[in-house]
Amino acid sequence: MRKYQFIKRVSKRLSACALLALLACASIHGARADPVRIVAFGDSNTAGFRVQNDHAYPAQLERALRAKGYDVRVLNSGVSGNTSSMGLARIDKAVPPGTQIAIVYFGRNDVRWGLEPAKIRANIDAIVKRLRARDIQVLLIGLRTFNLADIAAANGALYYPDFFAGISHDGDKDPKYTLIFDPIQHLNAAGYEVVVSHLVPEVESMLAKQQAADQDPIGHLLSVPLPPERPQRATQ
Repeated sequence: MRKYQFIKRVSKRLSACALLALLACASIHGARADPVRIVAFGDSNTAGFRVQNDHAYPAQLERALRAKGYDVRVLNSGVSGNTSSMGLARIDKAVPPGTQIAIVYFGRNDVRWGLEPAKIRANIDAIVKRLRARDIQVLLIGLRTFNLADIAAANGALYYPDFFAGISHDGDKDPKYTLIFDPIQHLNAAGYEVVVSHLVPEVESMLAKQQAADQDPIGHLLSVPLPPERPQRATQ
């Protein structure tokens, strides 16, 4: 009986290795042909409230990265008015299969509407966990008054503390970077350009990590733990 269990366990290991090898080959071929797929996932600050689509930060980020020689596609999955719970509810559709990097920015609407901080944190933690479980690199963006660094650290995500760095001082945004006649002061195209200038180095570090994984897909895949063995029932 012990000999049979040993053979069965070895067979499982060999099957897992063969599967990893096949996946590695697929990764190599895919890496050569396809651009890195990035999703910007958030609320109106991501969607680009009242600006043309090509002026919102996801489109500007794609142009900036491609100008530096990176083969990327950035999908804008921002929805104006979204709270963190709304983002969590649409995550599977908003971040499609094949995504390799996600930039997550939620919480401003939650805070504006007075939602419970613990619930906001729980929603954002769940979003990051769901993405990391899919082996997606995550850049989590915090709020100036709402630190999410611990959530990023706990989930192996990169953290960027303030979306409006370079645009606001102590919470007051420079009017030249905001829309006119907008009490919430959403950003204009120039404001998003500043945002992108700060985000590019962060995303570049993630692209370097992605490139390393593409060049050594077997090592990357082997770093993903296999599910544990099921305990054997005691024989009578």
